[in-house]
Amino acid sequence: MSKVTLSILAFLGLFVMKAMGQDVEMSQSHDSLPKSVVVVDGKELTPKQLERYKKQLRRDSIRATKRIWWSILGGPSYTPEASLGIGGAALASFRINPDDTLSQRSFIPAGFNVTLNGTFVVAGAGTLFFNQNRFRIYVSYSYRNDPAHYFGKGFETIENTIQSDSTTKYRRSYFQLYPRFVWEVKPHVYAGTLFDVNFTKSGDVSEYMQSDPYFRKFRSKYVNVGIGALLQYDTRDDVATPTSGMLLSGIAKVYGKYLGGCYNYEIFDLEYRQFKQVFRPRSTLAWVARTQIGVGNVPYSELPYFGSPFDLRGYYWGKYRDKTSAYAIVEYRHMFGSPEKYKSGNFLAKCGFVTWVGTGTIGNAPIVDWNKWKINYGVGLRFQIQPGKNFRLDFGKDPSQKGIAFYMNMTEAF
Repeated sequence: MSKVTLSILAFLGLFVMKAMGQDVEMSQSHDSLPKSVVVVDGKELTPKQLERYKKQLRRDSIRATKRIWWSILGGPSYTPEASLGIGGAALASFRINPDDTLSQRSFIPAGFNVTLNGTFVVAGAGTLFFNQNRFRIYVSYSYRNDPAHYFGKGFETIENTIQSDSTTKYRRSYFQLYPRFVWEVKPHVYAGTLFDVNFTKSGDVSEYMQSDPYFRKFRSKYVNVGIGALLQYDTRDDVATPTSGMLLSGIAKVYGKYLGGCYNYEIFDLEYRQFKQVFRPRSTLAWVARTQIGVGNVPYSELPYFGSPFDLRGYYWGKYRDKTSAYAIVEYRHMFGSPEKYKSGNFLAKCGFVTWVGTGTIGNAPIVDWNKWKINYGVGLRFQIQPGKNFRLDFGKDPSQKGIAFYMNMTEAF
């Protein structure tokens, strides 16, 4: 064998040995690299939990950039005014401008209810965010076609009226569209305008109702058209599901024949909401105080009242109504698990509960009856369907009545 051949073989041998040495070093280097470790609530995630954690982060990241994110839920329902039925809710959240990452995601919920007593309801209340959160549109809408009960105006009349088909029952058709447009004039200070159009039609009215002096003042079918202004101080971290901050709001609305409506009257609305984290992250203490004052020829359907899914849940919707209403609620909201637990994809961390106690009263404007406060309390379940968006199922109680009422919605009561 020639010297040249020997030299080539020696070179190749050194090259192979060097390459093998590098492979060993690289293998050793890879083996020595730290593995992906995630610690949640002081415990290292197992490989299965880690995979779920990464999947949840990937899912939230993809959905957060989606133009429209839909969530739909439904099931049985029951309220004092609508009886047993089937209800459901849908929520669409989206960014109007995908490049505007400072604005909150806009959201439009829609709830429906179809019941055994002939009730059909579609309603919702959402918020649209524009221009880095400097401009907002709040919009509320509803359509109801249902058998309803009218108890009269004022405590004395209401509490002396016995609910029955021959006294309080009538057929109601109602529609409302109520948008508010607000601009940020200073940090956290918003001012704007609004308009409200609503339509009421009553049928199958009992002789007892027809004899009510306040009910007789108004037609069986009428339209109200109003305009107004509002001023807000808003430091809430999230409009749909706030966990910190406060809201101070003042609204003045003027309705008139000169706007195309049937009656002349005014409504003034003052509201205070506060939200504070207590005990631990994802636990919130929330409270609200609100009063509404009606002035002028306010139709019976538009009188200030309490007893809706957004205030003293459990009372018959609109049973207590007069020229002035006031109520206050304290509510504790608790989501299970820590923020890290939620990020890990833990199902229980998407669930929670609430409990509340409240009170309300009515009176002839501008003073409420301070001696007749109605008590209200209840509990509820929460399920997070989107980041910062909860599906709520509330069970409310009117202590003066048997049974409970439950409500489904895609946003918190306040």
